[in-house]
Amino acid sequence: MKLRAENLTKRYGAITAVDQLSFAVEDGETFALVGPNGAGKTTTLRLLLGLSRPDSGKILVGDEGLPPHDPEARRRLGYVPQRVEFPHGRTVAEVLGFFAELRGLPRAAVGEALQRVGLTALATRRASELSGGYTQRLSLAQALLGAPDVLVLDEPTASLDPQATWEFRTLVQQLRREGCTVLLCSHLLSEVERVADRVLILVDGRRAALERLDALRARQAAATRLAVELRADAPRAMALLGARGLASKPGEGAGIVVEARNGHALEALEVLRTGGLEVRSFELMRPTLEETFLSVVRGERRDG
Repeated sequence: MKLRAENLTKRYGAITAVDQLSFAVEDGETFALVGPNGAGKTTTLRLLLGLSRPDSGKILVGDEGLPPHDPEARRRLGYVPQRVEFPHGRTVAEVLGFFAELRGLPRAAVGEALQRVGLTALATRRASELSGGYTQRLSLAQALLGAPDVLVLDEPTASLDPQATWEFRTLVQQLRREGCTVLLCSHLLSEVERVADRVLILVDGRRAALERLDALRARQAAATRLAVELRADAPRAMALLGARGLASKPGEGAGIVVEARNGHALEALEVLRTGGLEVRSFELMRPTLEETFLSVVRGERRDG
């Protein structure tokens, strides 16, 4: 276990930003924290990084269970904020050298970090002259100094163009292959889908769901539907499908909608064909990960 939150609660006056939140980030995994605006993501990150203290509950860093404000715990957490600015006039190498000195690291650590994020060729360029993508790479290099136990990424590609976003994601995927433990906070479900092992969905400061990404994909598959437009006789089509154990319901006009998970779409079309029913058109409808995520959010808000 690299990082654990136990019954975290944080209030700002009458507003409860984080409400009895518990989860653990395991060694070597990429753990994603997602949720709509106002869900409590930023407050949760501030608590995990020791920038704010909970009203109740606790955070444990590493096997020793250190509190996040402990100096040793802070050395074990590397942080890449959503936006970062570096001092004007200093080169890329000088910026990293400054942070390495603060951490008591040898000068060789600067070269290793630059190589790891692909900035070696830009070591002598002024940090303030870097593009947005290279600035985020430099921020990542700074976070990787000292080989932290957990790399915390806060909306790291929110302000990047598509090319820089792809390059940054590629770097994160490489770190993942190397066994780096990553906590990613993002509202981009496409980003989460590419890199995460598990996803924690926050709604109104509460844990709405904590699932492996493959479980979310299974939920997507379970919600797959086949929309079929028939020439006529929709009731007979539904009866034939029901006899084969395939659930369906009326659609628009002479159409029907069939439960189509686990390859049932082809089976349903074959049942209709052998039953002598003329199919005018059909469409396989599978929700996106974003739609699956929204269904969890809406369900949690109804329950709340």
